[in-house]
Amino acid sequence: MQQESNKHTGALTIGKSEKAGLSKEQQTFNKLIQQIASLRQELKETNILLDKQLQHYIKHLYPLMQQIISLRAKAVVLMNEFMMISKGLSGHEKEALRLLILNQLHEIFRYHEDPDATLLDIFNSLSDVTYQDLTEQYLAKLRAATAAAGKDTADDDTTLPMKTTDLETASGGQRKSKKQLQKEEKERLLELARRQNVQQLYRQLAKVFHPDLEQDPARIQLKEELMKQLTIARDQGDLLTMLQLELNWIQQEDTHPEHLTNEKLHLYNITLKDQVKDLKEQIKALFYHPRYEFLQGFAKSPQGVRFIDWKSEKNNLEGLQQGLRDIIDGLSMDTKQAIKVLKNILKWNT
Repeated sequence: MQQESNKHTGALTIGKSEKAGLSKEQQTFNKLIQQIASLRQELKETNILLDKQLQHYIKHLYPLMQQIISLRAKAVVLMNEFMMISKGLSGHEKEALRLLILNQLHEIFRYHEDPDATLLDIFNSLSDVTYQDLTEQYLAKLRAATAAAGKDTADDDTTLPMKTTDLETASGGQRKSKKQLQKEEKERLLELARRQNVQQLYRQLAKVFHPDLEQDPARIQLKEELMKQLTIARDQGDLLTMLQLELNWIQQEDTHPEHLTNEKLHLYNITLKDQVKDLKEQIKALFYHPRYEFLQGFAKSPQGVRFIDWKSEKNNLEGLQQGLRDIIDGLSMDTKQAIKVLKNILKWNT
């Protein structure tokens, strides 16, 4: 059994022997090892890409976004005043205005860490659900998704996130905004899912690395060192290091062909398939991490982040900024003129 290194991925593979071709398990092993190497590289590149795009957003677009949020808030307050008038707008137009205001508020809440009381009052008066109920519904969905993902790891040293009220009282007496609480709990749920992946891989590798399974003193010492490194990686939540430890062990085993039977390869392949699945989920979930939440307004998928046209996005935001200024100016006119402006806005948005 010959050990080879893939030129493109650097992944360990099993080569054909002179007497026989590769067995089905050996072929599966090679495919999975190369796939893991490719996914690890993709995860690393995706992290780098997301960080790069986030830094560009913070430097060049974030200040503009904050100005737009402020303008949206002014427009919402002005539009809400027309919900109180008895003449000038039909019932159909009033309903269209209500939906438009709620849409603008959702955009504000999406980017604003701490909505002020005026905007919250407007939202609660126009929406079928309160802002607090909406936040709690969202967090309930996150809890359910995380619980479903972790149903097979109930024995992990993890707990479900605290309730929102618990988070408020745990903040050292300083009450946090609902947006901050929502962000913290979302991060907590994602961290819980990540720890579950690490703990699952740790249990799998601990069975392989356990020194009590060996008789040879040299292999006992080797496995003791591997267990030490594995435990450190587990404690640090370093999934990639844990994968590298496994690949290094497989490479070490390959210097002893008698240890890599088809039966042993079959067990390795089961673990490797789980790791392929976990890496794919990590890559997909990375885009939705709270750290990159702002990028979701410019791309619908991790792949789309690579192709964000920041020049066009900035031009669009500058156009939106000017449009909001024009709306505010129009709604600040006398009531008769302002209603005409508002009717045009509603017609344009329907």
